[in-house]
Amino acid sequence: MEKNDYDVVIIGGGPVGCITGANIKNGKVLIVEEHQSIGVPLQCAGLISKKGVKELGDPKGVVNKVRGAYIFSRKNMLKIGNEEIRAYVFERKVMDKDIAIKTARSCDFLLKAYATIQRKEGKKKEYSVKISHLGKDIELQPKVIVGADGAKSTTGKTLGIVNNKNREILSSCQLEMVNADVDDDFVYVFFDKRYSERFFTWIIPMGKDRVRVGLIDRGNCYKKLLKFIEENKIAKEILKNSTISEFSTGSLPIGYLERTVKNNVLLVGDAACHVKPLSGGGLYYGARGGKIAGKVIDEYLDGGGDLKYYEEMWKREFGREIKMGLMIRRVLLKFDDDTLDKIFEKIKKSDLLDYINTHGDMDKQASLVLKVLKSIDMRLGFRILKNLIQ
Repeated sequence: MEKNDYDVVIIGGGPVGCITGANIKNGKVLIVEEHQSIGVPLQCAGLISKKGVKELGDPKGVVNKVRGAYIFSRKNMLKIGNEEIRAYVFERKVMDKDIAIKTARSCDFLLKAYATIQRKEGKKKEYSVKISHLGKDIELQPKVIVGADGAKSTTGKTLGIVNNKNREILSSCQLEMVNADVDDDFVYVFFDKRYSERFFTWIIPMGKDRVRVGLIDRGNCYKKLLKFIEENKIAKEILKNSTISEFSTGSLPIGYLERTVKNNVLLVGDAACHVKPLSGGGLYYGARGGKIAGKVIDEYLDGGGDLKYYEEMWKREFGREIKMGLMIRRVLLKFDDDTLDKIFEKIKKSDLLDYINTHGDMDKQASLVLKVLKSIDMRLGFRILKNLIQ
């Protein structure tokens, strides 16, 4: 492998890195993945909206179809959904590998390799890639580098555009369990600060008697998840005969990066904080951003365009939704469990559930939540809007 063998090097072989590579037609692309197999370790709940599935290219791996959600506060429950299929549950190992196989028809892969960026010799404004692979060091000097290296993005930190001021890293913990007694048409979501202070807990049905049980929070996630399983009445009933078949952990970046391009390097997916702040889902925005990045890189390699156009395009398409979600999240974090109970009670007594079922969009959660909060408390809605404008 020679220094100039590749026009583009993508650091990270997950779905977003692969989709970015697959959309680059005018150059030779190498995808560098640190693990020896695509799709492992599991770091995602695998619940993807219909639009998200389409953006991912309708990959293999669907294990269940979901029509809605039971959403619990400490004392109340809202049932959202109807006969319409709203989301799909995936076996991520199968899904990720299928996306990678499709991408491998036009891109090269290097597995079990660790890549970092460094300044090009003699060119202070451009970066090259240093790869450690099977005891050997390789230096490549592509025209474009894509950081698709996830929540803790080494690429973004090296560029100096990812830091603790513009994003928060939360931890996730998830158990796959069998012999669960669950309604497999609905996801179960629990907002209860006894178990998760900064996010929520979930039970996602995988079809038949399999479920994923998990939570996101700031630290001690495994201990908190066991407490949830042992103490929560709904979880205890669903899981009373269940046994654990898989354990996984991960990281979730919540934030907004004003800069996702620096010189000849772009960030995509979790590395770029393209994540829904209210649910933690990253595959829809990640896939959209990956396609945008691929198109912009294509034009750049063809002799036209500017890599910074990628930044303009993703911000135009879903940047405001992320910003609004962050603002709503900051407000919701101030609510205690009693306040959430009161909000749930107001929703139950209104016609908002019909509105949510008719107009709800998993990929525009912030807009929907803002509408709901404004409807039950005008002062709260206007406060959020005021902060958003500022």
